[in-house]
Amino acid sequence: MVEKLLNSLEAKDHKFLDSIHALNVESDGLLTGERLIVYVLGGNDKHFEYIQDSGVFMDYANKETSRNELISTIRQAIENNWKGPIKTSVTFS
Repeated sequence: MVEKLLNSLEAKDHKFLDSIHALNVESDGLLTGERLIVYVLGGNDKHFEYIQDSGVFMDYANKETSRNELISTIRQAIENNWKGPIKTSVTFS
């Protein structure tokens, strides 16, 4: 069973790496599926950082947002050049 799972994961990794090479994508950080989506839509590492902080990928994974909404949010962030971590502030009263 474990052998089958490892074979499956290895095959998936090879397909993923083939896709990366086909798209000729470069990254300063760890290249994940989510990051690759941002790159394919025209973004970069800084856009990915913003999008990751926005929680849109988590919302999609939890089925709280649709695929179209996910793509639209990513495109909007790239078009508006929203980059880096989302700054939040906390106040105590």
